[in-house]
Amino acid sequence: MNNRHYQAQRSKKALNFLFQGWINAFRDINSIFERFQSDPKPLRLLLALMLSFLVAWFIYVPIHELLHVAGCVISGGVVHELILDQKYGAVFLSKLFPFIVPQSSGYAGRVSGFDPGSDTGYLITVFFPYILTIFPGVWLLVYSARAKKMWVSGVGMIVGLAPFISLTGDYFEIGTIITTKIWNSALQGYPAQVIEAYWNLRSDDIFRLISEISAEPNLYGLPGFSGFFQVVAIVLSGFFLAILFSGWTYQIGRILAVRLENLACGRRCC
Repeated sequence: MNNRHYQAQRSKKALNFLFQGWINAFRDINSIFERFQSDPKPLRLLLALMLSFLVAWFIYVPIHELLHVAGCVISGGVVHELILDQKYGAVFLSKLFPFIVPQSSGYAGRVSGFDPGSDTGYLITVFFPYILTIFPGVWLLVYSARAKKMWVSGVGMIVGLAPFISLTGDYFEIGTIITTKIWNSALQGYPAQVIEAYWNLRSDDIFRLISEISAEPNLYGLPGFSGFFQVVAIVLSGFFLAILFSGWTYQIGRILAVRLENLACGRRCC
């Protein structure tokens, strides 16, 4: 019995370590929406939330894309082209940043032409905007729930929940950078041209990647069942890493947010 209890405790700790960020994000969002149940004017709260959400989205998108550029440059890379949808001020921003290409496409924004120089630089490039999630994004979410400020909640949702919004995008790309690197290192005995095919699996859009693999499977991995298995393993493990990393990013931000809240509370009590 004691052994079963011990094993159960270990399993619980492991799950908490892996997914605590997801659990806390759900709790934080739930605490915000609980306000609708107690407020006599829930429509007013909903309007404040929606307005702040929309304003924050249109401001955050170009900042997010430019932070990708900053991450690439800081890590020693070069950016040639950033496609940005015109409704996010792309025409104006292209006058300040010549590499921005105003366009109406399926993406709000996308760094479509860049050379990170190394896999480390590549990871920094993709992750860099999510520094804003760690702070102040998650803190805004936690603060808005405690202070009951819906207009702050909208901003916190956009910035604080950005990793989850980008689960199949940037975070999937982070996951596939790592899984292709690991797989490539494990298969050094294969011909170089085969290994090169794995780099095509690095994608910022899991749905586009699956569509492309279905259309032209010969461009990805080895031929036959072995190749199919390896491609599936890389994609699925990349997505699993995306789930972990997005939650961990939020959790880091939440630990910082709680400490800041405790520090502020301590100062007020003094």
